[in-house]
Amino acid sequence: MHRSWLAGLWIVLPALFAPTATAAQEGQPVTLSLVAGPSSYDLSGTGTSFAVAAQGAWELLPALIVEPGLTFFSYTAQFADRVSYLFPELSIQAQLPRGTVRPFLGVGGGGGFVVSGQGETAGTLHAVGGVRVQLDPRWSLRGELRVRSVDPWVGNTADFMFGVGHRLH
Repeated sequence: MHRSWLAGLWIVLPALFAPTATAAQEGQPVTLSLVAGPSSYDLSGTGTSFAVAAQGAWELLPALIVEPGLTFFSYTAQFADRVSYLFPELSIQAQLPRGTVRPFLGVGGGGGFVVSGQGETAGTLHAVGGVRVQLDPRWSLRGELRVRSVDPWVGNTADFMFGVGHRLH
């Protein structure tokens, strides 16, 4: 059953990023980012683990961002089983429209797909806040805190992510 969810995700994932490719061709800025960091969790057990994510920030307007993303998160459950999740999500974010340093806030939702271990596939909701720092026209740094409710409101994660972004055009 887990393999069928993973296969389905590989079909859905390109669709999540398809709007960003179209946007880049139409002149709307798109930034692809890779971020990683510690994630505090309260799921089937509590603790801190590690998460990594790929995100595509599509700048509809200078102050409005639509961001599909995919996060991989793995943790040790309360009975010492290892559980791994994929979180495909979509965020709507407002950001400071000018300057080198651009703080942002957003909300969104998605799914939590168990790819190994015991667990259930569930919906997710999240709030995100952080800052994008433009190094030059193409490269940026990024820091964010993403608080995610898994199977709202049964479990949660708080991802403290840092990484780099590259603007496509």
